Amino acid sequence: MDNKTRLKPELLGGFRDYLPVAMIARQEMVLKIRETCESFGFLPLETPGLERSSVLGTDKDEFKMQVYRFRAGDQDVTLRFDLTVPLSRVVSANPELIKPFKRYQFGSVWRKESPQAGRYREFAQFDADIVGSDSIIADTEIIVLMFKTLKNLGIDNFVIRFNDRKILNGLPAYASFDQGKTDQVLRTLDKLDKIGQDGVVNELKSKSHNELGEDGLALTERSISKIVDFLNLKGSTQELIGELKKLFCGVSVSEEGIGECEKIIENLEYLSIPRENWRLDLSIARGLGYYTGPVFETTLTDCPEIGSVFSGGRFDDLITRFTGEKIPSVGASVGVDRLLAALEKMGTIEKKVSTAKVLITVIDQSLSPKIMRLAQNFRAAGINTEIYLGKEKGLKGQIIYAAKREIPFVVIIGEEEDRVGKLKLKSMVERKEDLLLEKDAAKIILNS
Repeated sequence: MDNKTRLKPELLGGFRDYLPVAMIARQEMVLKIRETCESFGFLPLETPGLERSSVLGTDKDEFKMQVYRFRAGDQDVTLRFDLTVPLSRVVSANPELIKPFKRYQFGSVWRKESPQAGRYREFAQFDADIVGSDSIIADTEIIVLMFKTLKNLGIDNFVIRFNDRKILNGLPAYASFDQGKTDQVLRTLDKLDKIGQDGVVNELKSKSHNELGEDGLALTERSISKIVDFLNLKGSTQELIGELKKLFCGVSVSEEGIGECEKIIENLEYLSIPRENWRLDLSIARGLGYYTGPVFETTLTDCPEIGSVFSGGRFDDLITRFTGEKIPSVGASVGVDRLLAALEKMGTIEKKVSTAKVLITVIDQSLSPKIMRLAQNFRAAGINTEIYLGKEKGLKGQIIYAAKREIPFVVIIGEEEDRVGKLKLKSMVERKEDLLLEKDAAKIILNS
C-alpha cells in the first residue's frame, strides 16, 4: 500500500485513547469507587448512551448543553450529556422500584465543548444518587460518600465545598433584579473559579448575547454591587451563617436554604469529618438549572487548576418532567477522567504495565500441554497468569519480556524440571530462582 492510500490513525479532537497503563489505573479507580458506593448500600444501574432528545431536554435546549444531537431514521436522538437525566427516566418508567432508591452508575457521557486539560468531549462519570428522600440526612450521606471515596482512593488533600440553591434563589429579592434572570445569573456565578470576580462582574453587566445566544444580563450597578458583597462574605462557618441570616432576613426561600446548610454542618461536625476537607462556599452555584437545594463541588488542594472532580446536589423537581409528581433526589458525580488526569499530574498513581503476576515461559514446545494446565491451575488458585506467546525461543528473551512488562514472577519448565516434577520460580524483584513443587510456588506467588 502506498503512502497516498494509507489512512492516518488520527483521533478526533477532544477524545482520547486509554492505553493499558492508563486503563489499568482507571479500572482500579472505578473499582474502589464502586466498592465505596456499595458500602453505603447503593445499587448498580446501566442506561443506554443514546436517548430520545425529548427525554434529555435537548429538543428544547432545557439544560443549555452543547450536545451531539442527530436523526436516526425518523427519531430525534442525542448522546447523553450526563447520567442524572437518564436516571430520572428510569425511575419514572419503573414505579415499582423501592424508594428510597440508591443507585450508582459508571458510564461515558458526551458534550460538544472546547477540550481543556483533563476535560474531553467524551468522558466517564461515576454517579451515586438517592431518589425518594427529602431528608437532610440524604444530603449529608452524599457528602460523606464523597469524603470516603476520595480517602479510599488515597487522596487526603481535598475540599468539598457546598452551598444551597435556595439561598441563591433569594438573590433576586436581595439584589433587586428580575426573577427570570436567576438561572443565567447562577450560571455566571458558577464560572467564578474559571473567569474570576472581574469576569463575573463583566458578564453580569454585559448587554451582549452570551455563548448560548441569550440576551445579556445587563444588571444595574447596584444589583451587581450587592451580588459582589454576597460573594465576598468572609469568616468562619458560623460567622458566614450569621451574615447570611442578616442579609436574607425575610427572604423565606433563602432562610430555608440557610437552615439546610446549618443542619449539614451540624451533621458533618458530629460525624467528625475533618474541617480541612469541607466548607460552606457561597460561590458554589452549579451551572445546571435542575438543582433545587444543597449543591456540592470538590477540588484537589494539590491540583486546583484541574477544577471540580466530584460534584452534584439536590434535584427535587427533575423527575417531575416525566411523572408530574415531585420525587426528591440528591446525588453527586465523579469526573473519572478529570480525576485520573489530576492524579497523573500529581504523580500519585502507581503505573502498572501488566495485569499478570506470573509469566510461564515456553522453551520446550513438547511441554505445551503441561504449561497450559499449569496456567489453568494457577488461574484457578487466583493467580493472574500469562503464557509467553511471542517469537522468542530462548529463555533470556522471554525473561526480558517479563521485565519490560514488570511481571514479578517467571516460571521456567524445561526437560529437567519436568523430569523431577517441579518448576523453577524466578523472582524478578529478588533476582533469585528456586526449584519448587507447583503448590509451593503458588503459595509464594499468592503471598507476595
